Amino acid sequence: MAQEANFTYLIDLVNPYLPDAEDTSKEETVRLIIKQASNNQYSPMPASSTLNKYAADGISRTAAKKLLKFINKETSSLEEYFSKIGADQLTLIANKLKEDGISSDVYRGKVPSLLAKLFTEEYERVASRKNNRQQKIPIQSADEDIFTKTVSDEMFAAVFRHVNVSEMDAVKNSNAIHAFVLKPELLPFNYEKLRQLVESNITNYAVARGVGKNDVMGLRAARLLRNYTQSGIPSNLLGELLNYVFLEHAEHAFKLYTRAEVYKNSRIIDNEGVYLKDNEERIQLVFGVSQLNDSLQDAIDNVIKELKDFQNNRSNELVVARDMLDTSVLETQLGDEKSKEIIKLIVPDDEEFDEIPSYGIFLGYQFKTDKDLVDCSANVAKTRCLETVKEDMNQAIKQLNQAIKSCHLQKSSFYVYMLPFTKASEDGNKIMQELIGE
Repeated sequence: MAQEANFTYLIDLVNPYLPDAEDTSKEETVRLIIKQASNNQYSPMPASSTLNKYAADGISRTAAKKLLKFINKETSSLEEYFSKIGADQLTLIANKLKEDGISSDVYRGKVPSLLAKLFTEEYERVASRKNNRQQKIPIQSADEDIFTKTVSDEMFAAVFRHVNVSEMDAVKNSNAIHAFVLKPELLPFNYEKLRQLVESNITNYAVARGVGKNDVMGLRAARLLRNYTQSGIPSNLLGELLNYVFLEHAEHAFKLYTRAEVYKNSRIIDNEGVYLKDNEERIQLVFGVSQLNDSLQDAIDNVIKELKDFQNNRSNELVVARDMLDTSVLETQLGDEKSKEIIKLIVPDDEEFDEIPSYGIFLGYQFKTDKDLVDCSANVAKTRCLETVKEDMNQAIKQLNQAIKSCHLQKSSFYVYMLPFTKASEDGNKIMQELIGE
């Protein structure tokens, strides 16, 4: 009986042979195939746990549909990529394809084009299969876009440099920790472009879903946020706003609500922001936590304290994501009918929904280093700055791993963003005072 050339089979077939693989793991093979098939346009790259799931169970419908947008059958980047495999290895692949009944007349020279064709056909097959979720997430509705990006992020690449990304070993679900630094990567940091990015998003952050943006212009949003900071509720408004920017831009986790939002009755929410993310395996509720602190260690400790507070003193029972959602906020934003439609998506016994809460964390901290950043060239100073940020990320990973284990949060997903400041608390307060007043 002929073997089916599904995604798992194809990954196993090419796994030992890809020309630029850093190792022979299935995760690395899937990553390279996605990268090459999309001409380096697939972003963000799925987490390691997701890549391993694709290797074991097949690529997801969402990922297949996304890949097809980038594939040009006339000039296949995959065929060109496979042609770089060694001649002897192509012969081994050809023999395997014959043995398994995939193709009876394949030979070494035909392998690159056949592999590219088989992968593309697999994406088309998976993309066209019935959606098990039955479109339960309304991407657009007749009167408003519910789960679409609200952030203005055109400036993102001009403001931040992505220094590194890694994962936390303690977390058994999808997760990532990202280290960023402001451009140019020189101390003292220049905040002008950051101010512009924040200013362009003050209204986006503050306007509630279901409220027309034209109904809440910048001055009203600024006044609300000014009253919000004076109330003593937030410890750092800039940190919360940047958490919103990173989660929507980098994580594609779209806000349901943030901590301070303008409604028709100008209500202020006194709990954490909540975001909805499709991580291609399940729908997740992501709860935002942010810190802006002069000590990286203190920032992490304070985040952990907030995570413990999320448990709401339920130490003897499972904390379910849906129970942490303030449904009254959605009812106020969208009305009873639309809010029920959304809440219906978020039921703990739905196999497409992650019952365990996920967390989006922003860590703003004061940059500190023993490296000489003054008596050297600009390029050397930038290199040393980036090295320090990478070291900071490694420190954060160790602390978060330990804290996640101690809080028994290994089942949750974590999406962490780190950004150093010259003087974190002072700079954060100054930036927001300049933008919304005192």
